[in-house]
Amino acid sequence: MYYPFLRARQFELISLRELAIENATQGCIVPILEPVKLIFNNLNLAYKVFEERNQNVYLIVNSSAGELTGDNNHYLDYLNELNNEIVLPAFHYRNNSDYITHSINAYGLNQCMLICKNDIRENDEEFKTLAQLEQVTVINIEDPSRNRALHRFVQNLGKTYIRLDDLFEKQSRNSDFLTIEEHRFSEEHIYYAEDHYNGFSDYTVLPSEFVEGGSTPRAIVIHLTYMNQQNQIMIRHFTSESNDSIANIQGKFAEAAQKAVSYCRLNNLTNSAIIELENYFDEQHYPGLGTVKKISIKNHLLILSHYLRNN
Repeated sequence: MYYPFLRARQFELISLRELAIENATQGCIVPILEPVKLIFNNLNLAYKVFEERNQNVYLIVNSSAGELTGDNNHYLDYLNELNNEIVLPAFHYRNNSDYITHSINAYGLNQCMLICKNDIRENDEEFKTLAQLEQVTVINIEDPSRNRALHRFVQNLGKTYIRLDDLFEKQSRNSDFLTIEEHRFSEEHIYYAEDHYNGFSDYTVLPSEFVEGGSTPRAIVIHLTYMNQQNQIMIRHFTSESNDSIANIQGKFAEAAQKAVSYCRLNNLTNSAIIELENYFDEQHYPGLGTVKKISIKNHLLILSHYLRNN
């Protein structure tokens, strides 16, 4: 099972809505959503689709980024209004077992996920007590191989055990992607079960750090992953060339899209995300940066969905 970690922003949620409508992710992909906005308009639109299409997701109730961070009741109150068989609770663990335990009891939560760094000490008895609660069924740890004591403890709990990896190699400027050749992105989908995990998690084709929307970029990049003959996931960064100013954003998209579409057609790469990109390119239409990001996320999830359902 794949657990992509996404912020609950508009275009991340649109990609998940479209995938759920296509029945592309049910049963093999369970997104983890970290809300970064106080209002729930986009989450409400997504929730309707998730409920109609029986798509499970996790919602982090103590976000580490965005407009409201830390341990609070804002997102717990929202979760409490939803169908808890569809939207499941997730907590960041950071020496806050009292908050998590109180929340579980006060809101009657079950099927909870703990999301942890790998810096938990071997003598952290509060974490051990929390992790053994019946209501905690999933434990997701960032790069757990760096803490063997923690790894062994969680491995022996009989819970759903997930490893979280930060795979996307962010650059300081979009134009820096021009010099980066295709490279291996991930093999976790091949080896996670062999390494005794029940699932794998990452930030898809996005950086792990939260970045609020900024100014118009000098370069447009379309990040596309694909599977090679060895079932490794590779990534290419299709980058515009005219990057000396912020002018002509439509032209920059056309440059990047021409590279991406040509490569996909030459190598017979296709799915609903790539077809959408091809249509924008053929119609000479610039859909906006949010849609470009949505296409990259959707393509990545479709690749993993196809692999997991056929293996």
